[in-house]
Amino acid sequence: MAVFRSSNILANYIFPLMSALYLQGASVFYFKLYDDKRLKDLKHSTKIKIVNKAVKLCRKDKPLNSTSRLLAMLIWCGIPALVLFLIFNFSFAVSWFALSIFILEIKLANDESADVETYLNQVLE
Repeated sequence: MAVFRSSNILANYIFPLMSALYLQGASVFYFKLYDDKRLKDLKHSTKIKIVNKAVKLCRKDKPLNSTSRLLAMLIWCGIPALVLFLIFNFSFAVSWFALSIFILEIKLANDESADVETYLNQVLE
Protein backbone atom coordinates (compact mmCIF):
# COMPACT_ATOMS: atom_id res chain seq x y z
CA MET A 1 0.00 0.00 0.00
CA ALA A 2 2.89 2.37 0.80
CA VAL A 3 4.36 1.86 -2.66
CA PHE A 4 1.04 2.74 -4.24
CA ARG A 5 0.74 5.99 -2.26
CA SER A 6 4.27 7.09 -3.09
CA SER A 7 3.87 6.28 -6.76
CA ASN A 8 0.57 8.15 -6.73
CA ILE A 9 2.29 11.22 -5.28
CA LEU A 10 5.06 10.98 -7.87
CA ALA A 11 2.67 10.47 -10.76
CA ASN A 12 0.28 13.25 -9.83
CA TYR A 13 2.54 15.95 -8.44
CA ILE A 14 6.27 15.53 -9.00
CA PHE A 15 6.52 14.12 -12.54
CA PRO A 16 4.15 16.65 -14.20
CA LEU A 17 6.10 19.48 -12.60
CA MET A 18 9.43 18.03 -13.73
CA SER A 19 8.15 17.43 -17.25
CA ALA A 20 6.74 20.95 -17.41
CA LEU A 21 10.21 22.31 -16.68
CA TYR A 22 11.89 19.93 -19.12
CA LEU A 23 10.87 21.38 -22.44
CA GLN A 24 12.03 20.26 -25.87
CA GLY A 25 14.93 18.27 -24.47
CA ALA A 26 16.30 21.20 -22.51
CA SER A 27 16.24 21.76 -18.82
CA VAL A 28 14.90 25.17 -17.87
CA PHE A 29 16.35 25.26 -14.38
CA TYR A 30 18.33 28.37 -15.37
CA PHE A 31 15.39 30.68 -14.69
CA LYS A 32 17.52 33.83 -14.37
CA LEU A 33 19.10 33.26 -17.78
CA TYR A 34 15.85 32.27 -19.47
CA ASP A 35 14.18 35.47 -18.23
CA ASP A 36 17.07 37.72 -19.25
CA LYS A 37 15.87 41.01 -20.75
CA ARG A 38 17.98 40.45 -23.88
CA LEU A 39 16.00 37.28 -24.66
CA LYS A 40 12.64 38.93 -24.06
CA ASP A 41 11.46 39.16 -27.67
CA LEU A 42 12.65 35.71 -28.77
CA LYS A 43 10.57 32.57 -29.16
CA HIS A 44 10.58 29.99 -26.40
CA SER A 45 12.53 27.41 -28.40
CA THR A 46 15.15 29.99 -29.38
CA LYS A 47 15.59 31.06 -25.76
CA ILE A 48 16.17 27.47 -24.72
CA LYS A 49 18.74 26.91 -27.47
CA ILE A 50 20.64 30.06 -26.49
CA VAL A 51 20.66 29.18 -22.78
CA ASN A 52 21.77 25.62 -23.57
CA LYS A 53 24.64 26.88 -25.73
CA ALA A 54 25.74 29.18 -22.91
CA VAL A 55 25.63 26.31 -20.40
CA LYS A 56 27.63 24.06 -22.75
CA LEU A 57 30.29 26.76 -23.21
CA CYS A 58 30.50 27.17 -19.45
CA ARG A 59 30.85 23.38 -18.97
CA LYS A 60 33.82 23.31 -21.37
CA ASP A 61 35.73 25.86 -19.30
CA LYS A 62 34.38 24.83 -15.89
CA PRO A 63 33.36 21.16 -15.87
CA LEU A 64 31.02 19.90 -13.17
CA ASN A 65 32.57 18.57 -10.03
CA SER A 66 30.79 15.21 -9.86
CA THR A 67 32.09 14.43 -6.38
CA SER A 68 30.60 17.56 -4.84
CA ARG A 69 27.29 17.02 -6.67
CA LEU A 70 27.04 13.43 -5.44
CA LEU A 71 27.95 14.51 -1.92
CA ALA A 72 25.26 17.20 -2.00
CA MET A 73 22.71 14.64 -3.22
CA LEU A 74 23.69 12.25 -0.45
CA ILE A 75 23.50 14.91 2.27
CA TRP A 76 20.34 16.75 1.15
CA CYS A 77 18.43 13.92 -0.51
CA GLY A 78 19.68 10.49 0.51
CA ILE A 79 20.20 10.79 4.26
CA PRO A 80 16.86 12.51 4.99
CA ALA A 81 15.10 9.96 2.75
CA LEU A 82 16.71 7.14 4.71
CA VAL A 83 15.65 8.70 8.02
CA LEU A 84 12.09 9.16 6.74
CA PHE A 85 12.08 5.54 5.61
CA LEU A 86 13.21 4.32 9.01
CA ILE A 87 10.79 6.52 10.97
CA PHE A 88 7.69 6.50 8.78
CA ASN A 89 7.51 4.37 5.66
CA PHE A 90 8.52 3.96 2.06
CA SER A 91 6.12 6.56 0.63
CA PHE A 92 7.61 9.44 2.63
CA ALA A 93 11.11 8.41 1.64
CA VAL A 94 10.39 8.19 -2.08
CA SER A 95 8.43 11.43 -2.10
CA TRP A 96 11.16 13.31 -0.23
CA PHE A 97 13.88 11.89 -2.46
CA ALA A 98 12.15 12.93 -5.69
CA LEU A 99 11.17 16.37 -4.46
CA SER A 100 14.54 17.11 -2.87
CA ILE A 101 16.44 16.19 -6.05
CA PHE A 102 14.19 18.54 -8.00
CA ILE A 103 14.76 21.39 -5.52
CA LEU A 104 18.52 20.72 -5.40
CA GLU A 105 18.74 20.95 -9.21
CA ILE A 106 16.99 24.32 -9.17
CA LYS A 107 19.27 25.60 -6.39
CA LEU A 108 22.46 24.44 -8.10
CA ALA A 109 21.40 25.95 -11.43
CA ASN A 110 20.47 29.18 -9.69
CA ASP A 111 23.89 29.33 -8.02
CA GLU A 112 25.62 28.61 -11.32
CA SER A 113 23.64 31.19 -13.34
CA ALA A 114 26.09 33.99 -12.53
CA ASP A 115 28.95 32.02 -14.10
CA VAL A 116 26.92 31.05 -17.14
CA GLU A 117 25.73 34.62 -17.74
CA THR A 118 29.15 35.66 -19.07
CA TYR A 119 28.86 32.89 -21.66
CA LEU A 120 25.37 34.07 -22.54
CA ASN A 121 27.00 37.29 -23.75
CA GLN A 122 29.27 35.24 -26.05
CA VAL A 123 26.36 33.31 -27.51
CA LEU A 124 24.34 36.46 -28.17
CA GLU A 125 27.21 38.12 -30.08
